Amino acid sequence: MNILLILIVGYLGFTVGPAKVEKTVLGAESITEVFEVQNFTDDSLRIKVEFEDFDIDMTGGVSFYAPGKLINSLASRAVINPEEFVIPPRDVENLRVTFSLPHNGGMAEYYSMLLFKSRPIPTSYSTSINVAGEIGVPIYYTISQFATKSATFDSFSVKNDSLEIVLSNNGNVHLRITGEAIISTVETKIVQQDSLPEFVVMPGRQRRLKIGIDEALGGGTYIAKVIFDYGVIELIVGERKFSR
Repeated sequence: MNILLILIVGYLGFTVGPAKVEKTVLGAESITEVFEVQNFTDDSLRIKVEFEDFDIDMTGGVSFYAPGKLINSLASRAVINPEEFVIPPRDVENLRVTFSLPHNGGMAEYYSMLLFKSRPIPTSYSTSINVAGEIGVPIYYTISQFATKSATFDSFSVKNDSLEIVLSNNGNVHLRITGEAIISTVETKIVQQDSLPEFVVMPGRQRRLKIGIDEALGGGTYIAKVIFDYGVIELIVGERKFSR
């Protein structure tokens, strides 16, 4: 467990596993997921569980909406058991959520955020009210017979000492993408190489990425190459030649 995760756990007081659910299924299935909620505090925690719909914009920002706002929301297709419960100090509780996917919905994917909201129940009297926070678990169900994965470059350019890229998700399901950026001389000597953190592009959406060019890179002609893997056989590859 890294330092950042330790700080998050300490602040929230509890964890939820799994951190996300992503499954490809046949239509008309009833699926039950089990989530483990662990209380790390010395107080009991009251946990309330509910859904929110969400979307991710081209900069990676997440917007949240009332459950059921999106046509492919999971909120109306799920039963949470229990919706609210108490976890004793240093204890674990299992939560079950059953999803019923429609027979002839025609949708390629259903998704929502499952929120776990907590409030401590103090073991001793306190005049203050503490909120332990909330954890969101994104849940995606891709319907295999309707799903199409497709991604393309909208643009790839070098501007102001940065590589600027716009990717489009032309398919009808979300894409979880990893990538790599490589800058080399015309003699193919690599002078900069960056692994790009995993990111999600929602169906029908674009994603804009900006990768800084090392300030120590001297004058000359270089070739920038970016490679993206979004879970199909063929990778997306783009190249640009530029001078400094």
